[in-house]
Amino acid sequence: MARDSKPTTRRSVLKRGGLALGVGTGLAGCSGNGGGGDSGDSGDGGDSGDGGDSDGGATTTSGSGAEEFEITFATTQPPENVSVQAAQEHFIDVIEEETDGRITVNLEAATLGGTEDNLGALEAGTVDILHESPTALSQRFASEYSFAGDPFVIEDMEHYRAVTEEFLEPEDGLNGILLDNGIRLGDAFYVGNRCYTSNTTVTSPEDVQGMKLRLPQYETWTTVWDEIGADVTPVAYDELYSALQTGVVDASEGPISQFLAVSLYEVQSHFNVTNHLLDTKHFLYNEEFYQGLSDDDLELITSTAADAVEGMTEDIKSREEDLYDQAREEGTTVVTAEEVDRQAFVEAGQPALEELSESSWAVDIGDVQDLA
Repeated sequence: MARDSKPTTRRSVLKRGGLALGVGTGLAGCSGNGGGGDSGDSGDGGDSGDGGDSDGGATTTSGSGAEEFEITFATTQPPENVSVQAAQEHFIDVIEEETDGRITVNLEAATLGGTEDNLGALEAGTVDILHESPTALSQRFASEYSFAGDPFVIEDMEHYRAVTEEFLEPEDGLNGILLDNGIRLGDAFYVGNRCYTSNTTVTSPEDVQGMKLRLPQYETWTTVWDEIGADVTPVAYDELYSALQTGVVDASEGPISQFLAVSLYEVQSHFNVTNHLLDTKHFLYNEEFYQGLSDDDLELITSTAADAVEGMTEDIKSREEDLYDQAREEGTTVVTAEEVDRQAFVEAGQPALEELSESSWAVDIGDVQDLA
């Protein structure tokens, strides 16, 4: 699969032989959108801050021959977010324990601004590892790979892993475009499923005809839901609650965590588990950081990340069931996935998916669906 665009490489790559690692530089005095809101919307704001010392403060552990260094690890989510807590347990703590503190991890959780700020910091090398979604990556680097985060394309994590292996990880896929920008694609973990909120039961496309649906302003998302029959209405995320309360829109979509965090149960009676969009995030590595690691440290970090995504996925899915129970306690009618005819939605949106694959995507929708 050939890619059309080859952006200029922004950073030279460190050779491994004897060079100090430029890690742990951090970003000082940053602020902005912590990304705790709409997980489908890209955040912005926040200053890029001071890049820190260029040498990263790497030193050699006495008698061991191995360098001490700090990894700057960033996420737009706040520390209390379940994905951040899971990353702390399954990745950060493991790295620090396995190296007896030789490698330390500076966690920047919702401190460096929004999505664009964090991706910019990863490109620049002031962040070494970042968690971000395929939607954010396609928005910034490669719109032809938006299918990885578009509605009714990916069925579940097993399907997403197959799509990643086939279309995202290869160097003639999304990963190659990222590498041209100094970023390497790593393993992905489950964040949640985006579902449909309303004041009526929604189990099939017939139930959403003409319903005013608020969506994040992603053209591909709008195209699919328009095809299905919803009346897509743009509303800023911070106006979502009031828009639902006043009837500007009839419905919204998003994960159960968002539904509870914004108290949408006060203005929407039903949470319909359409599972129309699988939310995932990847470990992303600054390529200079990645290439500068010793063989042993590279193996430790990447293998720990590979194990971590399994544990993080399990933790987040388990937490999701608790959130459904919390919604029920607030009086919400949870229409379960078993009650929703998801395949009918896929079929209703298929003409739009096929048009997108012909006009916009790097791959054919049939090839993606065949991997399910």
